[in-house]
Amino acid sequence: MISGYIIDMDGTIVDSMAIWDDIANRFLAQKQIHGDATLKDTLAPLTINQAIEYLIKEYQLQETPEQINKEISALLESIYTNEIDLKPGALEFITNSYNHGKKLCLLTANNYQTTIKVLDKYNLTNKFHQIITCDNTNLDKLNGAIYEYAVQQLGLNKNECVVIEDAYHAIKTAKNAGFRVWAVADKSNQRDWQEICKLSDLNFKDMSEMEI
Repeated sequence: MISGYIIDMDGTIVDSMAIWDDIANRFLAQKQIHGDATLKDTLAPLTINQAIEYLIKEYQLQETPEQINKEISALLESIYTNEIDLKPGALEFITNSYNHGKKLCLLTANNYQTTIKVLDKYNLTNKFHQIITCDNTNLDKLNGAIYEYAVQQLGLNKNECVVIEDAYHAIKTAKNAGFRVWAVADKSNQRDWQEICKLSDLNFKDMSEMEI
């Protein structure tokens, strides 16, 4: 029996992956710096803090990590507030799961401040029993420890919980850690979709296809 869900945010419940493909270049453009063409691929598996460290080193930025984090957070908040929508079925699935007594954990590589802004925008914050961001844990989705931490915070065992993700690296990590994983299709994971389908326990075009 499924008692809870560990749910990713970007590319899973919100249609935002295109922003993450471009956020570093948009940030650098504000400083009249031209980013490398492969920058989005380099930063994709990193947490925000790791990405900031990379940008400082690669582009010889003079600001502190804290200053850059504030600048990126302000840019992200503006983008998420004005440009980003929920993906089909996300609101209904989360609301139905909550109403049926399922324990919900949002687990995201996004920063905490932006995450709360997004959830508040759609009145979803109180639906999650736990909200875990990589920047608040010093863990990332390349290591199964973050999923172990999430399920512990819900007070559940692995066999009672499903991880819902869109990114190949996150799905692979969760599976290797022994979790059941449901994959969500996104424009950003089309290249990896065949491998994702092989890895995941179930796969869906979006959350409207999911049954709690």
